[in-house]
Amino acid sequence: MPISDDALQKESNRFIAVKGDARFGQAVAALKALDGQLWWYLVVQLNDGSWRAARMSEIAASLADDKDAAETCLGDAAALKTVPAVEQDSLDTKTATTLARQSAAGVVVVTDNDSPVGILVEIVRRGAAGSPGGLPLSSTSLDQLGGKYVKLKDYGSILLGSSKK
Repeated sequence: MPISDDALQKESNRFIAVKGDARFGQAVAALKALDGQLWWYLVVQLNDGSWRAARMSEIAASLADDKDAAETCLGDAAALKTVPAVEQDSLDTKTATTLARQSAAGVVVVTDNDSPVGILVEIVRRGAAGSPGGLPLSSTSLDQLGGKYVKLKDYGSILLGSSKK
């Protein structure tokens, strides 16, 4: 039995997925274009096919003191943790959730023919600023990190998928 579409569509599993050569500013533009939130996961596929993930708030916090944050290549972002990826038809939902629980980021990327179709998040953390997984930055700060001049039409070339259909 495959990983259920219902599980992938849960609000806690919101994400955007980008290529490893994407810049942080491009990811911010994509998040904003999809009306995403800072608690969404950013999933990055590296050139070797492996996957990394972290909440947008964690990545933004790690780049907060970098004046060139918008130009940071996401393949090099230290806040991202390596996560497993599984084909949707290869496991059932319960087994995939267990795999997410065991991963460093509490996430498993679910693919169909190696393209991301969803994520399963075992660790759900939403809270006030200053708490783990909370939102340490205001939207103004996120705009500053993302860069004012990122063209939204440019994000399509780096976007692999999202939870918005």
